Amino acid sequence: MTAPGRTAGPRPLLNRRLAEFGTTIFAEMSALAVRTGSINLGQGFPDTDGPEEVREAAVRALRDGRGNQYPPGPGVPELRTAIAAHQRDRYGLGFDPDTEVLVTAGATEAIAASLLALVEPGDEVVALEPYYDSYAACIAMAGGTRVPVTLRPREGAYVLDLDELRDAVTDRTRVILLNTPHNPTGTVLGREELAAVAELAAERDLLVVTDEVYEHLVFDGEHTPIATLPGMRERTVTIGSAGKTFSFTGWKVGWVKAC
Repeated sequence: MTAPGRTAGPRPLLNRRLAEFGTTIFAEMSALAVRTGSINLGQGFPDTDGPEEVREAAVRALRDGRGNQYPPGPGVPELRTAIAAHQRDRYGLGFDPDTEVLVTAGATEAIAASLLALVEPGDEVVALEPYYDSYAACIAMAGGTRVPVTLRPREGAYVLDLDELRDAVTDRTRVILLNTPHNPTGTVLGREELAAVAELAAERDLLVVTDEVYEHLVFDGEHTPIATLPGMRERTVTIGSAGKTFSFTGWKVGWVKAC
C-alpha cells in the first residue's frame, strides 16, 4: 500500500480537500498525555463518569433488549421526543420529533452532516476562531472555504467583534458556524450579540449552524439559543450533545434540530 500523502498514479490517494490536514490535535495531545503521565487538558472530557442513574438506565436498556439492534435512521423515537421536549421546556422552541430532530453519532457527526448538507463548492463558511478542529475538515470536505473571525481577549474575556464578523461576510457566504458557549475560550454570547448575528443572517440571507454542546455548562450569565430570536428558527440548525451534558462523552450521542 502506498503511504499516506504519496501518489498511486497521476493523483494523490487522499481527497485533495484534506491535503492540509494531519492527525487531529486531540489524538496527538491525548497520546502525549498517556505517554508522559500528564494531566490531559487537550480534550474536553471529564475525569469522572456522569450520574449513576444515567448509567443504570443504560444498563437496564441493554438488558431489556432496547437499542441493541439498528434503530430507525433518524434515531430512537423516545430519544427524539425527549430532545424536542427539552427544547420546548427549556427554551420555548417547538420541534416535531418525527421531522425536525435527527440523532447522530455525537455532535461531530452532526456538524459534518449539517455542513455537507448545506455547503456547496465555492461557498464560504464564517467560523469563530479558535475552533474545534473538526470544523475545518468538515468545511473542506463540503468544498467550502473557511473564513475565520477571531475572538479577541478584552477585560478578562474573549469577545466577538461584530464589525469584524460583518466584514467577513461576502456574496459567497452561505453559513455562519456559531459556537456558544464557546470551545475553548468559554465565551458565552449574550442576547445583544446574538441579535446582531441574527440581523446579519437575515439581511444577507445566511444560514446559521450553531454548536451548543456546552449549553448546560454555563457558570456566569445564561445560554440563549439563537433559534429563539425572531426569524431565526427557520434559518438555524441547532446541534446538541448528551456527552457533554451528562459527562458520558464516549457514548457519542448527539443531535440536530432544524425545520
